[in-house]
Amino acid sequence: MKIKRFQFPLSALSIALALCTAPAMADDQALRDEVRMLKERLMQLEQRLEKQEQQEPSNENGSTSSIADSLSNGITISGAIEVEASRSEDYDGVKSSDITVATVELGIDAQVTDWVNAHVLLLHEEDGSDLEVDEAIITLANPDQSPFFFSAGRMYLPFGSYDSNMVSDPLTLGLGETRETAIQLRYEGEQLHGSVYLFNGDTQKGGSDHIDQFGLSVGFSQSTDDMEFGIGAGYINNIGDSDALGDLLGSGTVLTDYVGGFNLHGLLSAGPFTLIGEYVTAQDSFAASEVAFNGSGAKPSAWHLELGYNFNLMSKDATVAASYNNTDEALALELPERRYGAALSVGIFDSTTLSLEWMRDKDYGIADGGSGNSADTVTTKLAVEF
Repeated sequence: MKIKRFQFPLSALSIALALCTAPAMADDQALRDEVRMLKERLMQLEQRLEKQEQQEPSNENGSTSSIADSLSNGITISGAIEVEASRSEDYDGVKSSDITVATVELGIDAQVTDWVNAHVLLLHEEDGSDLEVDEAIITLANPDQSPFFFSAGRMYLPFGSYDSNMVSDPLTLGLGETRETAIQLRYEGEQLHGSVYLFNGDTQKGGSDHIDQFGLSVGFSQSTDDMEFGIGAGYINNIGDSDALGDLLGSGTVLTDYVGGFNLHGLLSAGPFTLIGEYVTAQDSFAASEVAFNGSGAKPSAWHLELGYNFNLMSKDATVAASYNNTDEALALELPERRYGAALSVGIFDSTTLSLEWMRDKDYGIADGGSGNSADTVTTKLAVEF
């Protein structure tokens, strides 16, 4: 707390004291001594107050600030809550319905210095994971000084983009998304961007336990007032460490050999239309004892194609989208062979979106080990971001 100081003109105070004490004092010398002593005491008090103010930090408005106030200036908190209500019929014709808190995210970003940023993302999925640290990243970068970024920590590797306007994730994400503790060097130019990264995955080759897994990505983007275009490609030397394949293989699995993976993705936005495309594939087949399909080693792949249209619905921003997904030799991952559907999303309030989606999955045929049947799901989602 800043101490308020009241200042009085010393000359006026001296005159007032002299007038008040004159009748009671016959000796002029005694009066002058008394006034001098009062002046000295006032000056000492003023000096102490000035010294105390100099030791107290203050902000631009002149009020004092604490360490917490200083730290809060560089901290940003964000998050999202998604609640879904769904009704579905599976491949066997069994119907079900549920209401779930599909996603809870809480992100904390601290800009410690001009060159150091710390990022933490907490995630909870009611039908997936309990509350966990989804991301924890330290980034050394200063975009005003250099286009290079160095990051270290728990992160989603830049293998794929997985863009979509749908409620459900694209099947490419179900195959290729990879979260690992890694180090990454990234370049962010005006149009060209790229990265290289290293990590020690949960799956290993030949019983080794080393930082021998890596990947790289490159992309190009360009935008004008009414058009946006972007394309990118990526390679990872062990797609078996993706989230889905890693869960199937199990942590600590010793692989016969690493199977690389490729990703190609693109986005074109022109006026109200947005076209999204992506392809993910394993470079070679896995050993049949690791990931099998129809009695042989599987070479899983997936692609996603989506068209979206932005428009105004009763003075609200809205998007309608239709998508088509296809996989090959991905039965072991419990992915459908085909998926198609449509979705409508409306921004009912600021940062609040209401979505409705219908999706149909087509299982692999009986000859491939599937059922050959279809499954339908209707989902309504209410999402808030802050």
